[in-house]
Amino acid sequence: MRKSDKAKVSYNAYVGHSTSCRVAGSRRSFSLTFLFLFLHLLVLPAILSMSLSCKNNKIGTSSEISSTDEPMGEIGYVGEDFPYYFDYRKIEVQPTSSIDVLIESCNLYLDIYGDLVVLGEVVNTSPVCKTSVVVTFDFLDKKENKIISANFQAPVNYIRENARLPFWLYFDDREKYIDISELRIGVNYKNYLDKLKGNPAVKTEKYYYQDDTLIIEGKVVNLGQSKVDNLKLFCTFYNEKDQVVFIRQCYLPKEELEPLEEEDFVLEVLLDEYLRDFTHYHLEVFFEDSIELPKPTETT
Repeated sequence: MRKSDKAKVSYNAYVGHSTSCRVAGSRRSFSLTFLFLFLHLLVLPAILSMSLSCKNNKIGTSSEISSTDEPMGEIGYVGEDFPYYFDYRKIEVQPTSSIDVLIESCNLYLDIYGDLVVLGEVVNTSPVCKTSVVVTFDFLDKKENKIISANFQAPVNYIRENARLPFWLYFDDREKYIDISELRIGVNYKNYLDKLKGNPAVKTEKYYYQDDTLIIEGKVVNLGQSKVDNLKLFCTFYNEKDQVVFIRQCYLPKEELEPLEEEDFVLEVLLDEYLRDFTHYHLEVFFEDSIELPKPTETT
């Protein structure tokens, strides 16, 4: 029951009691009637004022509601007095791939903090390396009007043939959630026509569980004929629908390898309640050819 309803009930009970008194005691003095009338006129405005103030305390602006720290679940919920429901599953995700580069394994959900998370992969299906890769995101309403746009700059310089680069976006502008009807994902890139001389490969030796942690161990081996720099190793995890559910970057002790040189890596993933379910994973290594400086000429 609202406070305003309680105020109305209290007022009606008071009037009823005074009426019954008048019916039972019609011969009482005029002063008693005057007293009831005085109290009636004095108390009623105070009760109504209290009722209105209680109602006003429940009104919040959209900015106040969006700044709440309450986490969202599968269907977003913000505020205790102002319900704001958001079903991210109604958003239509439209990847716009090109001939050479595909957008695959897209996934969209709300995390425990209420942020809208977009995950997926850029796949290079051509024999030509790609560089300057940027993934674009356009959020549209039901009338296909653009609400907001965002970009993901690839954290690597080159994507070689058949490589899969994971991408991610965290969108926390909750005031705009309710208007989103469609998400269009695109990719911009440039062709890198030179052949990379390095050829690092990933060898997974084993994975196992230790308490509540998944541990993946393996090696990165440079099978190429040139030294490689800026090594980066990503592990992408998928659900049963082959959608990306989370991404981890593996720590590498060395970011450069000579030809035929190798190094070990260990990836530990804490399996807590915040981690989404996954069924399989994929490791991908990215690199750059080392720049060979010309040898100084000997002077005689």
